[in-house]
Amino acid sequence: MTKRKAVALVWYCKTAKGWTRYPVVLAANNRIKLGYVHIHGVLTHCPEGRFEIRLYEGRKAVYKRAGTNAADAMAARDREEHLAAAKGSAEAAGVKLIEDPKRLHIRKAAQAFEMDAKQRGAMEAAEMNRHVMAEFIVECGKTFTDEITRDDVFKFHRALRARGCGDRTVSNKHMRLRSFLRFCKLDYSDILPPAPKFDARQPDTYTLKERTDILGAADANMRIALELGMMCGLREQEIMHLEWSDIHLADSIVRVTSKPHWKFKIKDSEERDIPIPATLLKHLKQHRKTHPKTILVLPTTGDRPNGKLLRTLKRLAKAKGLNCGVCKGCKGRNGECQRWTLHKLRRTYGTTLLRQGLDLSTVQHYLGHSDLASTMRYLQPATSAASQKAINGIKWT
Repeated sequence: MTKRKAVALVWYCKTAKGWTRYPVVLAANNRIKLGYVHIHGVLTHCPEGRFEIRLYEGRKAVYKRAGTNAADAMAARDREEHLAAAKGSAEAAGVKLIEDPKRLHIRKAAQAFEMDAKQRGAMEAAEMNRHVMAEFIVECGKTFTDEITRDDVFKFHRALRARGCGDRTVSNKHMRLRSFLRFCKLDYSDILPPAPKFDARQPDTYTLKERTDILGAADANMRIALELGMMCGLREQEIMHLEWSDIHLADSIVRVTSKPHWKFKIKDSEERDIPIPATLLKHLKQHRKTHPKTILVLPTTGDRPNGKLLRTLKRLAKAKGLNCGVCKGCKGRNGECQRWTLHKLRRTYGTTLLRQGLDLSTVQHYLGHSDLASTMRYLQPATSAASQKAINGIKWT
């Protein structure tokens, strides 16, 4: 029998020559010297990194992330050593150790969580699922979903705050984690603490200049997508699955409905009719003339729902120099600005209607909100110029 190679804990860190793995360094008390490695025999401080457990599948080395907490990483290493020892003893006895197939691997479950959102056409949600779970897995250091504890969640919160995340961001990622646990069909009542509280902010909207700039940069197809969000308040999936049969050109109405044949269900299961502004109506008529045979308004070449509208918007903003230049997205590898989203068009729509004097219940219906409180978030104070004009128009004496 081939001798099983030992499980090892390493520090994957950023050095002057790039990212490299080194064995962890132990102090005299047998505790890890966090952030220190030996490079060519010299003790070197490399604080940016994470722990990984090195295992072997046959002769191939594989690495499992173990977070940034030294004690948790050591515990994870010990678990892997015990599992490897158990497998070795089973092989020596001529039996095969079979892991419980019902136990969910966190990484595999996270991939399924992301894919579920993609299959529903929720590309923004899929991207958030991927980012949040990648962060949580690093901090958690666990293998199976049933190993996640309340302390892991608190540790996740602390790590987010240490990176400069505000209370609202931490709360949003907490709720995304809750959705993951629910997706895994776990009883999270004992795992999840209450979501962190934060001061509610007014919805972020696009200025008139930003709207004009992005529409001017868009081609005919993307302009339709932008205007459906900006002038009708449609959600991303509603735009993706919009069919020509939903648009009543003679009545200037767009009807939002579920599409069972596309496996698309509208939020809150409530159909709604929305008036189409004259500008958008004109563009839709022109668009129909150039796409006389398609079922969908904005299809792929195969007349299927286009799941790349968000990515197209971000690439358009980048290509036309409209990125903010300061967010993490702009500074990331792809340079895709976080401030350009399809949902922000919808927020702009809701805020604009309320500022123009439409009543709350009407705007609630157009937006498809199930409760009035969601719509009331769009009640932003008027701009200083508009307020000044209104105040000057008051007859005070």
